[in-house]
Amino acid sequence: MAMFHQAFLKQLSIARVTICLAGGFVLIQAVMSAPVVFAQTDTVGNAQNIQPTAPPSPRLDSNLQYFDSSGEMEGDDEIPMMAETVVEGSTIDSFNDPFDEGPQTVVHDPWESFNSEMFQFNYNVDRHVLKPVAKGYNAVVPPDVQGSIANVFHNLGFITRLLNSLFQGKFGRAGIETKRFLINTTIGVAGLFDVAKYVFDTEAPPSEDFGQTLAVYGIQSGPFLVLPFMPPFTVRDAVGFAGDIAMNPINYVIPFLPNLGLNAEDRMNERSLNLETFEGIEESTVDLYGAVRSGYFQRRAKDIRE
Repeated sequence: MAMFHQAFLKQLSIARVTICLAGGFVLIQAVMSAPVVFAQTDTVGNAQNIQPTAPPSPRLDSNLQYFDSSGEMEGDDEIPMMAETVVEGSTIDSFNDPFDEGPQTVVHDPWESFNSEMFQFNYNVDRHVLKPVAKGYNAVVPPDVQGSIANVFHNLGFITRLLNSLFQGKFGRAGIETKRFLINTTIGVAGLFDVAKYVFDTEAPPSEDFGQTLAVYGIQSGPFLVLPFMPPFTVRDAVGFAGDIAMNPINYVIPFLPNLGLNAEDRMNERSLNLETFEGIEESTVDLYGAVRSGYFQRRAKDIRE
């Protein structure tokens, strides 16, 4: 009986360790996914970190690039602070711009109170933890090397982008993705150098993700959602985010701990590349939560239209 009891405790301890490791992996992936959202609010220096070797607009497939490199809102026009421009919904009543000829729709944010608190929590984590670490990383790793690292991880995301392009019937875009992958993996030394762009004049197409695929098939966006340690989503894009992780074969081929380290390096490198990109956003924005929310919907609308 005593031997059975000891064996049971041993198995229970192994199960606990396994659960803790798995939970830690998910948590670190989530924490390291959020930085680009809050890099928009940092105000140090100018945008000199992104080098020609990096992919155009780092990590467009992350759904987090709501502003362009100058710090302005992404989209056809700047978004008025009182207007909420989104992908889906009914025409807005709260703000009518007589000079805006494009469609305007209502932001679906029934959980605004919860979302705004989570946004502030995530922003504080980034400001007091991730940003200082990224500054140290930036001081050690030269910008050119950061650009090459970003190229490698962009190249590793090929399968996910390819599958989503095929799911959406964008076969020309799938062909370009395949061409770039073959060139950059071989001549570009496993993706370190974007030879396809600078030698073969083949630009990276806009990245496709599973959230966009769901939208193409008529799945509504659902409410806006902000969770601890995670980037902003809609419910549909949160499902898409999980789907993209599941579709990436790297997560099945590389063992757990090395994969964990790769994800941490990818996210920290991304945070460092965006360290000084969004100068002055925090000081010039009255409602930071509302600005990021509007930028998110504007960006997603553009991604789906493309």
